[in-house]
Amino acid sequence: MAKEDNKSFSKRSGGGVGGDANASTSRPRPAILDTSNISRFGSSSTMVTAAREKAAGLASAARDWLQPNWPAAPMAHLDSLTTVMFSPLAAHPVYRSESMVKAIQLAQQQQRHSASPTSPSNNSGRSTELVLHNTTGSSYPWPASSVLLKADIPEATSSLSLFQGFATTYPSLASRSSTKKSKHRKKKQPLELNALEEKPGSLKHIYLERERKLRESDKLEMQMISTSNEIHQIDMQIEELMNKRKALEDKLTKLETKEQHTQLKIDDLTEKIMDETDQDESTDGTPRPPRYSLEDESDEEYDFGECFKSLHGHEGNILCVDFDHPKGTLVSSSFDDTVRIWDLRQERCYGQLEGHSNLVRCLQLDDTRLLTGSDDGTLKQWDLSTLAYSPNLDDPPPLDSPCVASFEGHQGEITAMHADYSHMVSGSNDKTMKLWDLETQTSTLTMDVMWASQHSGSHSWSFDNLKMNFFEPSNDYIGALQFWNFALASGTMDGKLRMWDLRTGQVHRTLPGHKGAITALQFDEIHLVSGSADKTIRVWDLRTGSVSDTLTFADPVSSLQFSSGKIISTTNTGEIDVYNRTSFQHSKLSGHTGVVNTLKYKNHVLASGGKDKVVKLWAM
Repeated sequence: MAKEDNKSFSKRSGGGVGGDANASTSRPRPAILDTSNISRFGSSSTMVTAAREKAAGLASAARDWLQPNWPAAPMAHLDSLTTVMFSPLAAHPVYRSESMVKAIQLAQQQQRHSASPTSPSNNSGRSTELVLHNTTGSSYPWPASSVLLKADIPEATSSLSLFQGFATTYPSLASRSSTKKSKHRKKKQPLELNALEEKPGSLKHIYLERERKLRESDKLEMQMISTSNEIHQIDMQIEELMNKRKALEDKLTKLETKEQHTQLKIDDLTEKIMDETDQDESTDGTPRPPRYSLEDESDEEYDFGECFKSLHGHEGNILCVDFDHPKGTLVSSSFDDTVRIWDLRQERCYGQLEGHSNLVRCLQLDDTRLLTGSDDGTLKQWDLSTLAYSPNLDDPPPLDSPCVASFEGHQGEITAMHADYSHMVSGSNDKTMKLWDLETQTSTLTMDVMWASQHSGSHSWSFDNLKMNFFEPSNDYIGALQFWNFALASGTMDGKLRMWDLRTGQVHRTLPGHKGAITALQFDEIHLVSGSADKTIRVWDLRTGSVSDTLTFADPVSSLQFSSGKIISTTNTGEIDVYNRTSFQHSKLSGHTGVVNTLKYKNHVLASGGKDKVVKLWAM
């Protein structure tokens, strides 16, 4: 068979080795491989083996026919062509189909694109391309397999699937494969999403709805993560602001201490000037009240919360106290119907004030000016700089009346008062508040709290239901008040805090929240602190009108004082509660043997008085 193939090959090529004498020098004809005989081998393994042997014979004959000095490229083309054509995977007439022709054209285009412009040639200038003829007679140069492997794979531009392309190229194999797996496809067909009908309640509709929900869940998860990160950043900012606030509070404390020492020096120099003036003007030899001197102050330092002075002398419960300096003057009133003046430097009482016909329930001391409010319905102003005293007497007599002004107009007990340098506001159990001009000693404005309560929707309260057991002789309708410029804050027995405009006498804001009578209040530029018989202290933000902090106790609150760093309060117990606004911790001051009724805090010193008839001073 090999010899016949060689003879046929020689006939097709125009002669064998002993043929034309000029065959070695003339341009060799390209090797023509007729693909028309491939289909007769069939698809069985025997035919494939016979075809492989015939192709090997053709390749051997081609090598004998070609000149020895030809390069090895044509041989590689022939070997590659033989391997591809007679592979068991290609046991079907591939090269007769138009698809194979198109594939060869695409391979040739890729080869031209990747090869150099100059086509390779041997030493004699002959072309070494292997040409493949199709059934139509047109020829296509067959590229080497190494070139095909190096060529770029074109991008898929067709919307057909891989199986559809395979079915188009190999229709016979695709038909057999589809015949064998038709049953399996019929079983799996319901699982294909495209074949399902998109109707409400159908499987496809449920599947699409699930996909949408999954995407929505992913979005929500990302939003949750983003929100959590923002909260974490806010927490870090809050912590940083708290640290800054603590540092500023420490700085403020140091500045307050420096300011205190500076003010004490100023007061000392002022009082020295006044002493010199009094000595020049005094002709009767009457001694003047002792004045505070910085030189008299002891160098001893006291611990926080230490009681360093106790004043004994009153015969009844202490109602209210006030002082100007830790070693200056202190004034106290009691249920024994007396108002006593104390020398804190010598820790003794040097006189009593007489002028009111009933007990004094509230008072305020500013330097040498003293203002008092009594159950007799009057208020009085006193000048303590003109008092004559007897410091050597254990039972001081009543002092000469230093009252310089009397304010009359209320029809009930005076229960609360507050004054600045030119004006005073007083509250009474006649359910009114009055604004007084201290220079003209006249009332310029009257505010009816009952009228404001009715027009603001407040309910009337009964004194019997409050069950207040401190300040026993009288039940205070107006428990506390304070003003600054034109802003007045008042607390009444209905549990309401009202903000008044002193220019018009109208209420412009009401702060409800307490469920018992207001017994004490104090405010600054930002916060208002109120104590109530409902056993709570509330810290209000005046900018928003909301409660920023609430302190709860076991008994009604009777008195309070506050600063930027602490809130000091008393209840119906013998202890004083100190709340640190920075560390949020409570501490107790113990020393009184009875209920503490009143507090006054100035210059890091706290004065307190209670039912044990003793006034105490604490280092704060």
